[in-house]
Amino acid sequence: MAAAAAAAVALNVGGELFQTTAATLSRAGAASPLASLGPSSPSAPHFLDGDPRLFAQLLSFLRHGRLLAPAPPSAALLAEARRFALDGALLASLSPASAFAPLSLRPSALLPLTGRVPPSAVAVCPSPPHPASIVAAHGGVVTCFDAALATRASVLMPLPAVDSLVAVSPALALAGARDFPGVHLCRFSDDVPAAAAVPEVLSWPGSPSATVLSMAATVPSGAPSAPWLFASFESARRNSSAMVAFDLNSFSPVAEIGRKEVFGADVEAAIPATKLGWLCEHNLLLAAGSHSSPGGVVGDIRLWDIRASATVPVWEVREKEDCFADVAASDTLSALFKVGAASGEVFMADLRRLGNGGGIGLEPWVCIGDGQRAAAAASSRRKEGNGCMIECYCNWVFVTRGADVEVWSQVELAPEAGGKKVMKRNWVGSGPYMDAGAGEEAVKEKAKIVGWAFGGSRMALARADKGSVEVWDSALAKICANP
Repeated sequence: MAAAAAAAVALNVGGELFQTTAATLSRAGAASPLASLGPSSPSAPHFLDGDPRLFAQLLSFLRHGRLLAPAPPSAALLAEARRFALDGALLASLSPASAFAPLSLRPSALLPLTGRVPPSAVAVCPSPPHPASIVAAHGGVVTCFDAALATRASVLMPLPAVDSLVAVSPALALAGARDFPGVHLCRFSDDVPAAAAVPEVLSWPGSPSATVLSMAATVPSGAPSAPWLFASFESARRNSSAMVAFDLNSFSPVAEIGRKEVFGADVEAAIPATKLGWLCEHNLLLAAGSHSSPGGVVGDIRLWDIRASATVPVWEVREKEDCFADVAASDTLSALFKVGAASGEVFMADLRRLGNGGGIGLEPWVCIGDGQRAAAAASSRRKEGNGCMIECYCNWVFVTRGADVEVWSQVELAPEAGGKKVMKRNWVGSGPYMDAGAGEEAVKEKAKIVGWAFGGSRMALARADKGSVEVWDSALAKICANP
């Protein structure tokens, strides 16, 4: 069987000769005519009526699990892929972020992970130019699935567990842990050489034992074209913290941002950032962190323009009543969003109305959910939002509710209703946990979403009790609609 899979197959595509193996062609999927082609010689190749330039890209994609060209796939390439009936997951992996439609998201794949430890973090490779390959951390192992979800590579890390994960490219990911020092490089291929000048661990200069609380990667518009990593560090003694920007071409630190020191027992005066986000269009770094005490939850949200200052944020707010359980930023909507820890409701703050000397003490938030419920919960000890996560992708805002995902979309009202834009809520799909009854709460708790990521047309989910990564895709609906 192995010999048959490795046998050479010669193809004449539009007058141009190609040579590959049956194993490579089988990755197109059982429904594709390519998968049924047997061994043939260059003197008697199989004839395929197609464009050889497009077929060369498809064949390269089947070999490597990703497009080697930096540009996103053209409409002509996608049409050619459909003509050869490539497997839906392959077609979806070729789809750019513009193909993302949250209400069309459907479960498309379940990616098994080795070992018995469920995933603790998941990341999707940024797209474009890279296709949406998926990276997951489970225990001390980081596994990368290629864009076609056909092959995987795993790296054993010197970390007992991974809390923060960033996918830089299909060949490189970065991992950090709250109880282990430094940001660790995960190389999945030889495309990222382990040069002697490149460290395996990125540390906070002057505090090499500092642990990692959060990470975010980006390409700052005001900086050179090299991608940057922002990492939030906390010292081993928990008495100081800072964010550090690293140049991911040289892997060297380039800036220290927002250093804080704890003096005495005043922990609330120097809360470290446990959530980072980057607003590319605004050139702002979002940093948020909270502290829980017998008196309640207190949190800080700050926006940094690192071109202007690494010591003073351009805006900040101290949260006490209904402090955030999680917070995220949207470039396209020009807004911050949070889930209230007490109420569980979603709030929005317009970036265009922030500023004016920092805004400390001012209330920037507008509840886009149930305002009465939010007001009632603000002065209570309820914890409706505990464990909820929030993330922004393209034009949408996503919130986890235990085992389920809700999505908020901006819609414009009819002229007779004022014509203004409002946020409306829907649920993503009709997953297996959406309709669980009261007697199935234990099942829903075990299936709680503990990590997620977005890229291309995909959403990847990690659940508390699953030794796999759940992939949802919206491109499949478009593929079916455009055969």
